[in-house]
Amino acid sequence: MLALLAGCNAVRGGYHGKVRVLHLVAADRFTGAAAPALLLVEALRAAGCKAELAIRGGHNLQTRLAGRPWVHPILAKERSLGDLRRAVERVRHLAGRFDLLHCHLPHDHALARLALRELPGKRVLVRSVRHPRHLRRDPFHRFLFARTHGIAFATAALASQGQRWPSFAHCATVTLPPAVERRFRRSTDRHGVRARLAIPHDAVVAGTVGKLHRSRGQDLFLRALVATPGVWGLIVGQGEHEGELRRLAVSLGVAPRVCFTGYVEESLADIYAAMDLFVFPAAGSDWGHRAVVEAQACGVPVLAADLAGVAELIDVGATGDIYPRHDAAALAVLLNEWAGSEVRRVAGGRRATARARPWTTAALASVALTLYRSARQLLTADGPASNVSPSPSNAGVWGS
Repeated sequence: MLALLAGCNAVRGGYHGKVRVLHLVAADRFTGAAAPALLLVEALRAAGCKAELAIRGGHNLQTRLAGRPWVHPILAKERSLGDLRRAVERVRHLAGRFDLLHCHLPHDHALARLALRELPGKRVLVRSVRHPRHLRRDPFHRFLFARTHGIAFATAALASQGQRWPSFAHCATVTLPPAVERRFRRSTDRHGVRARLAIPHDAVVAGTVGKLHRSRGQDLFLRALVATPGVWGLIVGQGEHEGELRRLAVSLGVAPRVCFTGYVEESLADIYAAMDLFVFPAAGSDWGHRAVVEAQACGVPVLAADLAGVAELIDVGATGDIYPRHDAAALAVLLNEWAGSEVRRVAGGRRATARARPWTTAALASVALTLYRSARQLLTADGPASNVSPSPSNAGVWGS
């Protein structure tokens, strides 16, 4: 069975073969870990591999993926020991058709660990790590990683943190490259989008995207707008904090030049087109900082808080800038600097687009396949592994 993993070879930049990998993400909404998990599954399928996805059903993620036979809504929130046993059995039943399991969250990782205990034959177990809290050194996380063969870190910063953990000395590891869907490209409908949002076509617009929550920094963005009177604010997202943010905008006197769009997904690339600058004040549940990648792919310079992993994505001074976290005054200084120079914004947008050009799903699949190959070798050799550092010329090439 494991021999099938060697059948996915690079051919003219793509792949073919019989790699059979089941991805599991204990999520029911298209956000957080679910979005990058889906992107990776689709990238692997485009590379010619048999990749399927197990999710939680019942919400917008299942609706979004309806009609795709390779998506399995078999996961659920367990509320009893019986629920847990049944969930493990469902994972075990599905996993029997695959050679490799790739987990994306601690919960689905635990289900996979339990399911593999009673499954005949050897299977490779891989885990993505996309948040610092998933690297806690408590007994639960030690259990998860004890028999895990490969780790895919979302950023080099997370990899540096994780590789200080002795348990990872026996895992193959990679840092996954950023990747962006094809729909995130420069739009030519900038003025049309602004007209629909009732934003002046000649305004300088700074926007932010994310759940409206007290931890996400939209309040800091509004406070920075007070000191940047020539800049409009575009706040994209929904959440329980919206009412408080609207009241804050009124009390600060910036409400007339702040637009709340609500939740946007399918037309998000058009919303980026309305922006001159993208502001990233805080990370969400996914520390791969997906919005920073998307904005640059759409040609929008990024002003981001100094969060772990952000500096890997931004060419400071060229495609954007970084300011101290929680510092509204520092953000306001950057907003004024960039707003005051159209030449700088246009050049920054072009550089951002160029920077994002290598962030393809093909490159993502290539590195993931390299990890799978190394993890397979670790399982068959039953010995320690070192970091996987694929070069552009051989990344993702299977076989020996």
